[in-house]
Amino acid sequence: MFIFICLMTLSRVEAKHVTLAVGHDHEKMLSANYPIYRANWEFVNESLKRLGYSVNVTVAPWARAKNLVQAGIADGLFLAANLEGREQWAAYSHVLGYGIFGTFYNTNFPDANSMIASIRLGSHDTLLSHYKSVDVFEVATAQEGLRLLHLGKVDRMIMSESYGEYLLDTELSHYDGSIEFDLNTIERRTVHIAFAKHQKSSLDALEIVNRAIELGFEEGLYIPAMERNGVPERMRYHIEED
Repeated sequence: MFIFICLMTLSRVEAKHVTLAVGHDHEKMLSANYPIYRANWEFVNESLKRLGYSVNVTVAPWARAKNLVQAGIADGLFLAANLEGREQWAAYSHVLGYGIFGTFYNTNFPDANSMIASIRLGSHDTLLSHYKSVDVFEVATAQEGLRLLHLGKVDRMIMSESYGEYLLDTELSHYDGSIEFDLNTIERRTVHIAFAKHQKSSLDALEIVNRAIELGFEEGLYIPAMERNGVPERMRYHIEED
């Protein structure tokens, strides 16, 4: 009995893991056209593994996933762009790449830009602030914004290139061909794993994840993950940029 208890105690001590909250479509993002997401998931998991850690996944709708991190139930939120306003609660991991933000447009009206839709713009961020001179209104979901764009009800939809392309490759594939991303006017924001700055357990996990990311770069894991998943050069992080 004594030996059994000792073995159980040792097992608990050696079971090292980090819990990451992810969105409800996490598995689909890993299997479909979301290269920056999939590549960094592979990179972070392999880097943590080399430190002796595994990743536990908590799947929830995006807003709920964020709340789980803020409440200390999950350690970190994967994957989060460095958008204005998030610093109020988030402490970021080392940089994992870049989110490209800009506008999708209807290919039937490529030059129209008088009616702009967005998600969580306004008080949360100033993405593409030059569009504030025209009508900009918030939609509830990216899917709704792209639907309105497809129907010609709006001229532009401000959002992440990667997430928009992912939606057009999956549930909104019937819109493909009528919607394109405009690479002429973009903003880059660094992407990270976000941790709760007011939760000690989350900050402890942040330290572990940063050590793993540093190790992953040192051991050459990052570039192969990016290349393997076809991440565009504009979304890749280069350590010499610091």
